[in-house]
Amino acid sequence: MKDQATAPAFVLFGQPEVEKVTKPTTERLVSGEAKEGVWLYCDDVQTGSKFGQWDCTEGRFRVTMEGYTEFCHILEGEAEITVLASGETRTVKAGDSFVMQAGLEMEWHVPRYIRKS
Repeated sequence: MKDQATAPAFVLFGQPEVEKVTKPTTERLVSGEAKEGVWLYCDDVQTGSKFGQWDCTEGRFRVTMEGYTEFCHILEGEAEITVLASGETRTVKAGDSFVMQAGLEMEWHVPRYIRKS
């Protein structure tokens, strides 16, 4: 029988409630405050997969997808995301889903609160 810590699990976001962890933005901040928080519901060390939710207050900051690809679904709010290599800007809002591939360098502009999973 597998150890409880490594046994496969069904994970429902919000059940059980997990603590929000504040994520530092200072070195990536371009303008505003951009206070980020993360609720990590699953951290699978065997596959390197992490699943949770993220939120952020108003601000502009830079992000590089270092060593991982991320699928996102916007739950609330919106953001303008500029791909630094091409200058292409996309607006994502509640209901939108997208993928950010490993190595992608972006600038996020969050005009108000945003939350994604």
